[in-house]
Amino acid sequence: MDEREPSPEDGRGAASSTGRTGPDGTTEANADAEELSQLRAERDHLLAERERLRHELNGPPSHPPRIPPEPPPHFPATPDAPLQEADAPPPSRRRLLVGAGAAVVMAAVAVPTAIALLDDDTDDAKDTARAKPGTHTSGDPSPTPARTPPPVAIPADPGLRPLATLKGHRGDIGTLRFSPDGKTLASSEAHDGVLRLWDVATRKQRAKALLSSLVVFKGVAFSPDGRTVATGHESRAQFWDATTLRPRGKEIAKHEDPFLSFETIAFSPDGTIFATSGFIDQEIRFYDAATHRQKATPLESKGADKLVFSPDGKTLAGVDESGMDGVRLWDVATRTQRPKPPNDFFGGSNHMAFSPDSTTLAVAGSSNDVRFFDPLTGKERGGPLDSHVGSVTGLAYATDGKSVLTADYSGLHVWDAATRKRRATISVPGATSIAQLAFSPDGRTLATLGFQDKTIHLWRLE
Repeated sequence: MDEREPSPEDGRGAASSTGRTGPDGTTEANADAEELSQLRAERDHLLAERERLRHELNGPPSHPPRIPPEPPPHFPATPDAPLQEADAPPPSRRRLLVGAGAAVVMAAVAVPTAIALLDDDTDDAKDTARAKPGTHTSGDPSPTPARTPPPVAIPADPGLRPLATLKGHRGDIGTLRFSPDGKTLASSEAHDGVLRLWDVATRKQRAKALLSSLVVFKGVAFSPDGRTVATGHESRAQFWDATTLRPRGKEIAKHEDPFLSFETIAFSPDGTIFATSGFIDQEIRFYDAATHRQKATPLESKGADKLVFSPDGKTLAGVDESGMDGVRLWDVATRTQRPKPPNDFFGGSNHMAFSPDSTTLAVAGSSNDVRFFDPLTGKERGGPLDSHVGSVTGLAYATDGKSVLTADYSGLHVWDAATRKRRATISVPGATSIAQLAFSPDGRTLATLGFQDKTIHLWRLE
């Protein structure tokens, strides 16, 4: 059976779409679901048009935007579905637009997620593990951060040496994440619920691949101690042992509100809390990393595609890829918003990275430059990194903080962090472009993807 085929678990209760009965005896949720489906189609059309215009302005090569597949047309409401409060205010049109289809797919998130650990030696997916709400298979994550490699400088005349090509994914890869010690690489597929963990030294998988037939692992994050991998979806956050990919601790599910999401997850550097939000969300929530209980009052937001803590843990940065809300900065201790950087990025922002000393936030917009901001004042610091070929597809600081790495359609670029001058441009051997870049904490290893790639390329920067 192909990895992405539905498991037998899917046959149970494909039902949802909450709602109340109208005066004519019809279910209003049915009409609402149809409207949400239409709005989602409208949103996807606008995103596709934005992507087309972006590449028309920035130059080839063009590639299809990563837009989720169309949701199922409709699911009937179930008798035990929760009812919406009669006096509840209707959601804004933006929430309807960006959250279109969320209510329609409530059936897929209101039942326990079907999970299988896949053996790559066979095409038969065997259900060797189940991720059910409340499952504990190991202790709570330790707040003690893992020992990270010491900072290293990028060589004066850098080049890329191929290390390995990691194969196993059958769908386009959407996410790459290194563990805090740089020894493990996590990869998830963009449109299917497949998560893999790779041993960077041996180039082999650490555990059998994790398959979910009902969710896509959009948000992927390692806890600072390196023991837990957190994954996020529109309606739930789940936690896995970073060695075995077995469930670790209680999942967090918000089935009753389709506008609460977990599409991005970020752990604080000390490992005590994590923050989460999503494109359709209206807030950023904090949770205790050990108990998974919500902490404090959520931060007001208009959709956060990415969340990043500063290395000192004092600042949280959030960005809305659509460009509607731009970059926001918060003081983690007081939960207050700091001054915003100017929101003049064309089409939103794609990448963010803090300098190792936490004094600078680098932001790559959908245009061809990278700009730098003071995380305390929101003011721009120095000049941008420009002259990229097309959109910036990767951004990272060197571990010593003296260089900045960026990627675009032409290859990898190394910049002086102080003067903002380009130090080197490195062509990727055997490849014409980089669609995604992950830089290891060891300061030497890179993982890259090509456009619509199903394989991961590992490189040594030397």
